[in-house]
Amino acid sequence: MPSLIQNTRTILGAISFAVLTTVCILAMPIISHADETASMLQPGEYIQGLAHKRAKEPFVLQRLTERTYMVSVRTHNSTFYVSDTGVLVFDPLSEGMGQKILDAIRFTTDLPVTGLVYSHYHTDHLADAQLFVDAAKAEGVSLRIIAPMAVAEQGERYGNAFPVPTEIIQKNPGSFSFGKLSVRVETLGDTHSVDNTMFLLEQEKVLVYPDTVEPEDLLPFFRLVGILEVVAMEEALRYVKTLDWEFLNTGHGNVGSKGDIDRHLELINDIRDATGTALKEVPFEKFIAPPSDAMLWVYNFQEAVADSAVEKLRLKYGKQPRFDAVMRSHVEVMTHNLIHYPSK
Repeated sequence: MPSLIQNTRTILGAISFAVLTTVCILAMPIISHADETASMLQPGEYIQGLAHKRAKEPFVLQRLTERTYMVSVRTHNSTFYVSDTGVLVFDPLSEGMGQKILDAIRFTTDLPVTGLVYSHYHTDHLADAQLFVDAAKAEGVSLRIIAPMAVAEQGERYGNAFPVPTEIIQKNPGSFSFGKLSVRVETLGDTHSVDNTMFLLEQEKVLVYPDTVEPEDLLPFFRLVGILEVVAMEEALRYVKTLDWEFLNTGHGNVGSKGDIDRHLELINDIRDATGTALKEVPFEKFIAPPSDAMLWVYNFQEAVADSAVEKLRLKYGKQPRFDAVMRSHVEVMTHNLIHYPSK
């Protein structure tokens, strides 16, 4: 009889442990890669397997400094800084990604979000701003919504579709403070958008400059990340390289460094050389075919130029996984720039 009682106790104990373990596991929040927050990267290092991680998990959280984090959700990134009393967020993102940012912050700290920054007036970076307004209201805190003048002006132009900034940075360059943090604010227009702005978290040595380069992935998103004017972007990138920072968040892709900017500038120069050579080699006269419309002549000419330039670039970049998906778009935007803007 004692052995039966002992065996029963053992079985019940095992069942209780299993139930307790199951309850604990089910009660744990589903958080992506908490281990990433434990160790900070060295400048120039990337989050390993980021594209795979963020495609399968709610978010990927990477600690950059003692107080600054990058959170990556699906195809976009946000940056947040934790002060002694509140959290400052750069770009609330869109399509529910803003809630994932809030989840990542809750995993990191119990402090409320008390500051929100708009980098530029594009829907994919700002559409979830109301989530942050509602969260601040629910927690009974005041939310600062900070925007450079250029971004505020774009908001007015498009009818202020997102919560209106409570603070506008009038000067360019300008600055603002958040607790002990000083943030340099500078709009470098005619790049990705007329209001695209960089933010340097000075004490943290972290630069937030969305939609400029794509760290780790050598070949960036279509049309050189939606570039407006090639020379303006080159000048902007060379300028930000002179500033004092170690980590870069460009709103997409991996954590960046100054080496990523160098590689992007090299890519732009290679595309310029290949496209410029093709423009000289392909004779426009070959495509003049009256009585067809002149627009067809131009179209056929530019298609031939793109064909030639892409093949020239294939020698150096053809093994890149994105080559056939994006390189033609890069050549097309370079063709437009070479035709319409003076060479520099």
